[in-house]
Amino acid sequence: MKISVVIPVYNTEKYLRQCVESVLNQTYRELQVVLVDDGSKDSSGNICDELAKKDNRIEVIHKENGGHSDARNTGINRSTGEYVLFLDSDDYWDDNKALERLIGQLKETDCDVLNFQYKKYFEDTDEFEKNKNDIEFSNEIFARGKDAQFEFLINNSLYIASACNKMIRTSLLKNNDMFFEKGVLAEDIEWSARLAISANTMWYCNECFYVYRQRKQSTTHSLTIRNISDVKNHIVRCVQYGENCENSFKKIYLNYVAYQYAVIFVSSGYVKDKELKRIYKELKPYTYLLDYCVDSKVSMMRKVYKLLGYRGLILVGKLYAKIRK
Repeated sequence: MKISVVIPVYNTEKYLRQCVESVLNQTYRELQVVLVDDGSKDSSGNICDELAKKDNRIEVIHKENGGHSDARNTGINRSTGEYVLFLDSDDYWDDNKALERLIGQLKETDCDVLNFQYKKYFEDTDEFEKNKNDIEFSNEIFARGKDAQFEFLINNSLYIASACNKMIRTSLLKNNDMFFEKGVLAEDIEWSARLAISANTMWYCNECFYVYRQRKQSTTHSLTIRNISDVKNHIVRCVQYGENCENSFKKIYLNYVAYQYAVIFVSSGYVKDKELKRIYKELKPYTYLLDYCVDSKVSMMRKVYKLLGYRGLILVGKLYAKIRK
């Protein structure tokens, strides 16, 4: 079984070798590594070419800068493996047997989407965030069908808005136009929603090898009104997608959307912009999402809403940001 690994590259010369070598060093060897140089201005493009000369499993695409989504889409179109994984070029895998174990799980289930965990690496402190990898699961749940599969993932916070913790059947992506929206931020939110709906089967492998690098400049402290506006638009679209789902699946799916809804209030606390007032107004009709509160964060925000009303949700975000500063 051939596996394609899509790595968008943009100005990550400091991290690129570690990223690519963490894939090439896997004990599972049947790989296609697609490096999409998205118009890098540093030496990243040259590093891609250098690495490709040393290993014929690497394919390099040099293109004009089109953004992260466009680079991923280019990689999907070039992928020839049966499954695709995404890896950001400033991240890496820290277990060279990880793919081997993922393949083992795929052979048991033949699922469309196989989820796994990730850990955060804080560059400024050289520390890893403790992760939970002791989740009990059984393939008996998988045998019950998609609703049971997705419910297990949602109940255990294993289906998250990220492309990087999933191994996905390539035909599912190509046949369902599962490409990333270009020109927006936080595109994984909307994409992961469509993926959940499009997949026929999805499951989990109890592995945590993806290292998500947290650079010194925290993302939460560099949030802008554009981030919040784009996430709001993703939430609205995710709700719309759910309207066409079977009720049994929809009840589970809305827990995924509810998490994004709860988190946007926390994130918005970091932003000071007059446009927030409009965004809060547009989010208000969706407070019912807080009733889908499997996740503890959503449950907490629901209690705040019941106690303090909608204004309380906004105040929680501002208070949280103030404490974190």
